[in-house]
Amino acid sequence: MVGTIANVGVVLDLDGFGNYYLFTNNPNVEQNDSFTVDTINPYAYNVTCFAAGTQIAAPGGERAVETLEPGDRVLTPEGEATVTWVGRRTVHKLFTPAEKFAPVRVTAGALGDGIPHTDLVLTADHALILDGMAVNAGALVNGTTIRFDAMADLPEQVTYYHVETDHHEVILANGTPAETYVDNVGRRAFDNFAEYQALCGEERTIDEMPLPRIASARLLPADLRARLGLDAEDIAVGF
Repeated sequence: MVGTIANVGVVLDLDGFGNYYLFTNNPNVEQNDSFTVDTINPYAYNVTCFAAGTQIAAPGGERAVETLEPGDRVLTPEGEATVTWVGRRTVHKLFTPAEKFAPVRVTAGALGDGIPHTDLVLTADHALILDGMAVNAGALVNGTTIRFDAMADLPEQVTYYHVETDHHEVILANGTPAETYVDNVGRRAFDNFAEYQALCGEERTIDEMPLPRIASARLLPADLRARLGLDAEDIAVGF
């Protein structure tokens, strides 16, 4: 097998037993003689972003997330915020565990009347803001109105986008309150980190909003689980 990971390098499976060999000129990636899929965890696994086409509310109307640029304004509950950077990350099916590669699909109206207004597709670790909590999308999966996209239906690689503003903010994605970038995942994990450096210089720390973060359905309040149709069996299998 021969493959290329965007912004990482050329990968060769020389022995056919899952031992991969990395050849790279990327200064942000250490070159190894050999490694397994688990070795590339920092570059392939931790993805917390919106799928292309996600509509972000802005003063002049909604904008597809991939069209936003530094300096653009987006709407927040308090008014507006300035986009400082849009991180871009391409992940590859071969090198990424299914639960990190396949996005969560929140179907139209799954969270309430008109929320989201159209299907919202985002990664499992990206939080939506519900009932005063930052709830990772993966914790909301009920297998019907909120579900993982099937791996068989996904292309070999998918690109996700994250919106950074001056602070950790709430923005509207397909009409749904969602978080902006917070540096739980370092910017070096994104394909366009060099663009960030050119714009902003050294990485900065962003303080997370003072909201409880819910990373598992087990932590959801009972009333929210009931609204989503999550039962004990769903929680037992890890939704």
